[in-house]
Amino acid sequence: MNEEINVAGVFIPTFVVACIFALGLGMALSATLNRSVSFEIKSFAWHPALFDFAIFVILVDIWYTLLGKFLP
Repeated sequence: MNEEINVAGVFIPTFVVACIFALGLGMALSATLNRSVSFEIKSFAWHPALFDFAIFVILVDIWYTLLGKFLP
């Protein structure tokens, strides 16, 4: 896997790109779950911030794996 992505001559680590994608998707997912009437995250999770962090870590792993498979 190429460990860096070239963006306009600046090399950005693949992990940083995966973190940015995961942060955006995680924030959208958290907002959607918090607004949902049928699924209240506050009553489901023991610690909502820890739950959000766990979702972020899972999404980073998924994005990093996907970037590794699809980038040359």
